[in-house]
Amino acid sequence: MQNQINNFYLEFNEYIDYNKKQYLKEKYQYLYKINKKIIFKNRNQRKFIRNYKHLDGYIDKYNKKYIANNLKLEIFDNINGISIDNNQRKAVLTDEINNLIIAGAGSGKTLTIVAKIKYLTDIKKIDNKQILCISFTNESCKSLKNKVTNIEVLTFHKLALKILNNKKYNISNISLEYIIEEYFNSIIYNNESMILKVLKIYNYELNIKNYRIFLNSNHFKQLKNIIITFISIFKTNNYSLNKILEIKKNNNKELLSIIIDIYFLYEQELESINSIDFNDMLNKATKEIIKNKIKLPYRYIIIDEFQDTSYQRYKLIKSIIENNKAKLIVVGDDWQSIYSFTGCNLELFINFEKYFGYTKKIFLNNTYRNSQELIDIASKFILKNKKQLKKKLKSNKHIKKIIKIVYEEENILENLIVYISKQGIKNILILGRNNNDINKYLNKNFTIKNNIITYKHNNKISIKYLTVHKSKGLEEDCVIIINLIDNILGFPNKIKNNQIIELLNDYKIDNLEEERRLFYVALTRTKSYIYLVIPKNNISKFVLELMKDNKKNIEIIY
Repeated sequence: MQNQINNFYLEFNEYIDYNKKQYLKEKYQYLYKINKKIIFKNRNQRKFIRNYKHLDGYIDKYNKKYIANNLKLEIFDNINGISIDNNQRKAVLTDEINNLIIAGAGSGKTLTIVAKIKYLTDIKKIDNKQILCISFTNESCKSLKNKVTNIEVLTFHKLALKILNNKKYNISNISLEYIIEEYFNSIIYNNESMILKVLKIYNYELNIKNYRIFLNSNHFKQLKNIIITFISIFKTNNYSLNKILEIKKNNNKELLSIIIDIYFLYEQELESINSIDFNDMLNKATKEIIKNKIKLPYRYIIIDEFQDTSYQRYKLIKSIIENNKAKLIVVGDDWQSIYSFTGCNLELFINFEKYFGYTKKIFLNNTYRNSQELIDIASKFILKNKKQLKKKLKSNKHIKKIIKIVYEEENILENLIVYISKQGIKNILILGRNNNDINKYLNKNFTIKNNIITYKHNNKISIKYLTVHKSKGLEEDCVIIINLIDNILGFPNKIKNNQIIELLNDYKIDNLEEERRLFYVALTRTKSYIYLVIPKNNISKFVLELMKDNKKNIEIIY
């Protein structure tokens, strides 16, 4: 019996995850019952009974000790030339079945992913082929591949394509926008009843002249965007047509009839050329795994930027995990979730355990990009959103008067760039809410091509213009935010989703909360100062809020 007790303790030679805990409970339950019945128990028996009875707590203490004992592993001192901090080391050493790494802006999440992969391959001796890393764009995948060797790094769509490898699917090059144009310009052009439906949506009088006017109007552009967004979210969530019919009972019957027509037309076009689109690819891959119980070699799945995951991507990953018993490590920041308009669902991150089961949360609280002053300002700002996880970020960098306010005037951008360059800063990132925001600030001394701005009086300054959405994941020495005006296309943007798109989502999207997260992303791109260019009137409510809440760390320079 003593040998069996010894065997129990020999099981504790690595991190004990949830599955191993259940295994231990089951395996040693009989031994526990036998020892309990013994009247005169020795010290080892009493200890075993106590530890088994409180196994959850015992394992928790053991895991904490295991992590503490391995924090100084030599491997952590050189991850791509950098020694990672204790929070990052804890994230790497935690080996639960589901691991949620909550990473603040500039906290080194990519470095943590690289460290995790290196730890798995070099210390735990996991075969490279048993690790899958997923990132959201080809660019981010390429960046990650440059930091790790011989590890599969894929986008969700390339993963789906790999799963469907033996199926004869072609990826469609048909544009949904093209189908919409064909529908309105050709298919219904002489159909009076359909034209009536279209014109009724925007209260145009019924005649062919007004229909031509409509086709060249902003209303038509708006309608196209609504239809594209609706069909994309519809397919992203893998809904059945019953979902549309359910919405149609009480809302926007004319618009939904048009969307149904275009959806079927789009699907027929895809079928006619034996093709699928990117949304179909993910849905079919999930179906393939579930139906045929496909086995993949992965023991570890690592996902970057998980706050931007859709329900569709969740279903694909969930099906892979269930069929292959893989462990899941996701990294992300709910404060930077800015893609709900594409079907991304923040609930999957905030309520992660509800969707994946038992989870260990690890916070990366140290930021290496922003000053403590900026972190405090940005954190206070973002936590006014109701659905955000609280975290306390820390920085060793300190910069007073971190936010500079600049009022718009003639040639303001040129004046500001000259002012910044005199501070010794040569790399500047300008951020706007919309693609064309920069145009009103450029004068004859600037040219812009492929987002690069050239200033003819000083070609040593590197200036780039991006929308805030495109800047996510980037950083620069200095950041200027423009178009901070209180109007429909300002920042925050006041364009609301059409009601039918809101009804299509099973979760409520708060536009202002998303805009707040977007502004948080903009604020946290800088390594030093942030310059806010504001009008003299109709100032953005976000800027007014910052000025009211942070008087000590904001300076009006001119």
